[in-house]
Amino acid sequence: MIPNLVETVKGIAVRALGRCIVPLTLVAACNKDTTEPPPPLPGQIAFVSDRGRFGQFDIFLMNADGSGMKDLTDVLSLEDWPAWSADASKIAFVSDRGLASPDTLDIFAMNADGTNVVQLTRDTSQESQPTWSPEGARIAFVSNRAAGVNHIFVMNADGTGVATQLTFGALGDALPAWSPDGTKIAFYTERDGDYEVYVMNADGTNPANLSHNQLAYDAAPAWSPDGSKIAFMSTRAGNAMEIFVMNSDGTGVVQVTFGPLYAEYPSWSPDGAYIACDRGDLHIWVAKADGSHAWQITSGSVEDIVPRWRP
Repeated sequence: MIPNLVETVKGIAVRALGRCIVPLTLVAACNKDTTEPPPPLPGQIAFVSDRGRFGQFDIFLMNADGSGMKDLTDVLSLEDWPAWSADASKIAFVSDRGLASPDTLDIFAMNADGTNVVQLTRDTSQESQPTWSPEGARIAFVSNRAAGVNHIFVMNADGTGVATQLTFGALGDALPAWSPDGTKIAFYTERDGDYEVYVMNADGTNPANLSHNQLAYDAAPAWSPDGSKIAFMSTRAGNAMEIFVMNSDGTGVVQVTFGPLYAEYPSWSPDGAYIACDRGDLHIWVAKADGSHAWQITSGSVEDIVPRWRP
């Protein structure tokens, strides 16, 4: 059984997929993976890593080819889930550095160089998985403040005012992703008794199932830069989690990664040609969006996860 998202606090459980779908001893490459150097890749990628000075999980920034790594949050606290603003000037993230309690996760924002950290949420519930609206004025996020059930809320990007709850029900919703035109939010839900990718209007109305696969675990939607496609992770090809791409209406599903290394948390390159993800070796990989090739970007005896390509 795959645990609910945002189920526990420590151990980077705000991603909480258990990382037990494929044994880590399976490290042989498949025929789509290559040991050749990647082609020139655009821009930079923010990601989570325990490369911190004391082994803590921090938010790092690197060039898309893995060079030029920089620790953006070099403090003794847990940092996770980087999320770029559309203009690439800021990164929202999740941390337990707040003062509410040592086990409380809140949402923070900082400049893209790691300066000017601002706390956006302040309560005793668990907040995580921020995603910016395209105009940069709002942030959607996940919280269990509604009777302990994970649901999607939206707040002002500066943390002021009262957050608005967008999803409801006894079963959880998580992993929101705002569409590039600002009109839709894709998300993961358990509302049908299984694990599906849904889309709704940005005000929470008209939720609709996109993934339609009761036998699979479908989650972590990510919009392509032009809004025409959605990448997501799924077990529909077997027991291993892989990255797939579908049209924004749920049609035309194409597999992008191929085991045995499971793959999760996709993020598109700004030109829409590549998708970054983390895989079962706990490193960042980049695949062509058509699934034809994949390259390992990070390496070492560390955990590099949740890549987020700079817009």
